[in-house]
Amino acid sequence: MKRLIMKRITKSSLASVLISLLLLLLISCNKKPNLMVEVREIDFLNKSESMIEGRLVHSGILGAERIVVFDTLIMITRNTPYCQLVVYSTNTLDSIGGFCTRGRARNEFMRVYAPTVQVYYKNGHVVLPLVDYMSVIKEVDITESLRLSHTVVLNTIDCIPFVDAHTIFIDNDLDKRFIYERDIFIGENYVENITKVFVRYTVNKPGTKTKEIKLYRRLVEVSNKKLRRMPFGAYTIKHPQKNLIAHPYFHMDYILFFDLDNDKTFAVHQQGSRTFDDRYEDPGNDYYHFYGRANSSDYLFLLYERGDYSLSEPDLKKRCPELMVFDWDGNFIKSFKIDRVMSSNIGYDEKHKKLYGLTPTEDLYEFDLSGLLP
Repeated sequence: MKRLIMKRITKSSLASVLISLLLLLLISCNKKPNLMVEVREIDFLNKSESMIEGRLVHSGILGAERIVVFDTLIMITRNTPYCQLVVYSTNTLDSIGGFCTRGRARNEFMRVYAPTVQVYYKNGHVVLPLVDYMSVIKEVDITESLRLSHTVVLNTIDCIPFVDAHTIFIDNDLDKRFIYERDIFIGENYVENITKVFVRYTVNKPGTKTKEIKLYRRLVEVSNKKLRRMPFGAYTIKHPQKNLIAHPYFHMDYILFFDLDNDKTFAVHQQGSRTFDDRYEDPGNDYYHFYGRANSSDYLFLLYERGDYSLSEPDLKKRCPELMVFDWDGNFIKSFKIDRVMSSNIGYDEKHKKLYGLTPTEDLYEFDLSGLLP
């Protein structure tokens, strides 16, 4: 009888010990930083000393949505039934072509989108990959389209709908893809039990197994379950030449960098601001941090609305942003106050050192940065 009692006590004690160890393990895991990459604390907040004033270049570009600046070209996508892509020269600022007529032919588009603003050279030509009606990507040869005065499409591929994922081409090769998948608990991206969070980052190359870049250990604690996706919201922009991708966050003061050539992922973060380990409180309608981006060989340009300059205007529709400039190592270079309200669409002309941006009223403005950057 005593042996039986002792045996039961031993089993009970062992179970208690195992439960305690499990709880300690869970607590220990939760104490680890949520973000699973190197994070460098920097300070870019409220550093803007000067203001740059915009010069109106073109007013009322009907349906203007996204701007891409590359080589000597300003390319603007539009939500219109004709000429869904208009092209301007950075040398003269004159319109030099209109392409992507609405239709179902190979060289037509039902609806044009440029979610990643990626553009590159291919065989010496400027090539702009555009999403057609959510889930098809068409490579538009801009150089040849300008020469022939009609849209020239080089290649067409299927992709995950851009509302669910952003696709960036590695080495400017349509078969090599970096994919940022969003809201993977819903829609076409749904796979049960695949991850603990709402986003996934993968590298896909022919003949190799898909590589997942894991970033988060857990979900962020939120004050309202409807906010669970918000901390993870971000967008992507690639270096013009290198396989280096920046990933600024809409609702956090983080910028992630994916250095695919060196198999390295790291982040920079505004010191003292909310982290992925903090509770995310409901910001209401006032939630933007980084919301516009442009690139050059040396710099990453981001519009930002969480500094004192922007927040001094309580009316969101009248709020002017700051322009934050970083290098591709994540170092903060400089910031400027922008003198007007901007949409999220900007692009940078490396040759003339000019930043171009669209306003909510579909006007195109030019900001001269010559002599202002190292």
